[in-house]
Amino acid sequence: MAGKLKMQQIAVMTGYSVSTVSRVLAGKSNTSPQARSAILRSAQEFGVLDELISGRLLINGVIIFAPDRAFNSRDDTFYNEVIKGIVEAIAPHDIYIRYCGLEEQQADLKLFLKKASDSNINAMIIIGVDDPTIHKLAATLNKPCILINTTDREMLLDNVSPDHRAIGFSAARHLYQQGHRRLLCLTSLRRDTMVSRLEGVKEAARYFHAPFDEALNLVVTEGFGAVESEAALERWFSQHSQEQWPTAILCAGVFMAKGAQQVLQRRNLTVAQEVSLMVTDFSWTLSEPFSPALTAIQVPCRELGIEAVHLLQNRITRPHTPVFNLMLQGRLLVRDSVIRTTRSIPREHA
Repeated sequence: MAGKLKMQQIAVMTGYSVSTVSRVLAGKSNTSPQARSAILRSAQEFGVLDELISGRLLINGVIIFAPDRAFNSRDDTFYNEVIKGIVEAIAPHDIYIRYCGLEEQQADLKLFLKKASDSNINAMIIIGVDDPTIHKLAATLNKPCILINTTDREMLLDNVSPDHRAIGFSAARHLYQQGHRRLLCLTSLRRDTMVSRLEGVKEAARYFHAPFDEALNLVVTEGFGAVESEAALERWFSQHSQEQWPTAILCAGVFMAKGAQQVLQRRNLTVAQEVSLMVTDFSWTLSEPFSPALTAIQVPCRELGIEAVHLLQNRITRPHTPVFNLMLQGRLLVRDSVIRTTRSIPREHA
C-alpha cells in the first residue's frame, strides 16, 4: 500500500501517469529520457530509490564493451571471468545483456556510438578499453557507465579495478619480510595496470630501504608466456655474475614462473631453498600444478564484474554522487616456494 501511495505521489509531482512511474521504477525502457529523469529525481526525493538500491536494477538492457578476445575464455580468461561476474550479478534481474568488441586503443568510435545509443540500452560497462576518446564519449551519452580495469585520466566515469600498486607492494613486502634483499622482478609492461604493479614493487623497496635498480632488478617481456620468460631470464643470468643473482624472483604470473623454474634448474638452483619464487596471478591459474606450491598474491577477477554491477546500481539511484574508483585488494597465499633467508628486513624510521 505504501509503495502504491508513493507512486501516486510521484505521478502527481511529475505530471506523468502512475503506469509510467511504475514502468520507470521497474527499469523498463519504453519511456522517454525526460520522463525517466523526472521520475527518478522525484523518486529520490521520496526515498524510493534508497529502498531499491539493494533490489532491482532500474534498467532494461546493458551493453558490455571489451576487447574481442574477452568474449572467448581461451583467448583471455581474465576478462572472460570478469564478464561471468557481471552476468552472475545481473542474473536475478530481468535485464538483457549485449556485447560489443572494441580495441584497447584507437577503438572504433562509430561502432561504439551506434551500439551505445541504442534506445533499448540503458547502461554500459567498459572492460579494459584505455582509449580516452571512448571514455569522453561515454560520459556524454546520459547513460550510466562503469569502467573495469582501465585508466580514466579525465576522471569522468566510475571505475573498479584490482589495486595493482598495492598488489605489487604486498608481494614485494612479503619477500622483503622474509629477509630477501636481492629481488628480481619478471614482468610484462604492455598495460598501464602492470606498470602500476611495478611501481608498487619499487615502493616496497624504498619502504624497506632495499636496492632496486631496473638494470639489475627488472626483466621485462612482451607477454606472459613461459617460453618468452625463460629466454629473457636466461639472457639476464648469462649477463650477470653469480654475486648479482637474486635470492627471490617475483613473477607476474604462473606461466612466467614456469619459465623461471627452467632457468634455475639448468643452474642447479632449487626453488625455495636457494631462490624463492613468488607470483601475482588469478585463482584459476594458481590452481595449475607447480612444485613446490607457489606463494602468491591472488588478484581479484570475477569480483570485478560483480562489484561493477553494484556500482552501476549506485550510479543509477544516486546519479549526482562524485565519480570514484573502487580498488579491490589481492589476497596473500603463503605456500612453499618462498622461505625465510636470514631475518626480516627491519623498517627504518627517520
